[in-house]
Amino acid sequence: MDGKEQPRKWPNTVAFQDEFTRKFLVSTKEVKDGYYLFKSKTGGYTMWFPKDAKIDHMFYERHKKYYESIHLGGGREDEHIDDYVRVTYEDAKITENIDVNLELLSTYVHYEGKYKKFNSSDNAIYFGKNKQTLSSKGSDEIYYFFGYIKSNHSHQAVRFIYAVKCKDVKHQCGINMEQEEERAKMLMKSIKFHP
Repeated sequence: MDGKEQPRKWPNTVAFQDEFTRKFLVSTKEVKDGYYLFKSKTGGYTMWFPKDAKIDHMFYERHKKYYESIHLGGGREDEHIDDYVRVTYEDAKITENIDVNLELLSTYVHYEGKYKKFNSSDNAIYFGKNKQTLSSKGSDEIYYFFGYIKSNHSHQAVRFIYAVKCKDVKHQCGINMEQEEERAKMLMKSIKFHP
């Protein structure tokens, strides 16, 4: 929070109880049930931020107003699920080269497929999904939902990766792929670029 709202007591959520994460949140009011409004320190974009997540300050990186990388993690204890989001923002001419940026994203998530393009307000979103097995027995799987969100009006763009897995391989968690895909797309669509 940037000094505007200073309640006597912060909400009892992971996001607001973490001092570093709190600096990015616009208000204690939820924009949607379970989500706060996040504002980039570049000033270049906002997005919805899960109340049960926090930003890992060790992996936070920013270069002036043109680049920012955040990693946020959380989980849903009651469902035995861990989720993780990586958001990389850029405001540079290189964002116009869609193929290069999709290749970069694909390399990170070991994806060899095609992207589906759809539009959301003022952005084009290139979406993909992938499953990766982390153990030789096939019991430890991580599911990726990812996208390249490109402004239709500027050089601004975000590479977005949403990953979800069971907290414990010995304990089945019943990941609902359709719900997780919808959650990832909802977060991608919530990204609004600001000049």
